[in-house]
Amino acid sequence: MGKYRRPRVNFVLDEDIRDDLALWAVDEGRTMSNLVERIVTAAVQERRSKLPPSSKEDKPPK
Repeated sequence: MGKYRRPRVNFVLDEDIRDDLALWAVDEGRTMSNLVERIVTAAVQERRSKLPPSSKEDKPPK
């Protein structure tokens, strides 16, 4: 169908944190995946704002 697929990331976390995220997602009317993406995006943007300019252009190892 030609639909662009974004990369997926799997991770492990404590069950109580997962439960808290599930409740938070319901409160905001989001999926848990969307909520986690929003949280991670905000954390990465904050980190980038604190890095020197040259570090922002570095690419992660493949």
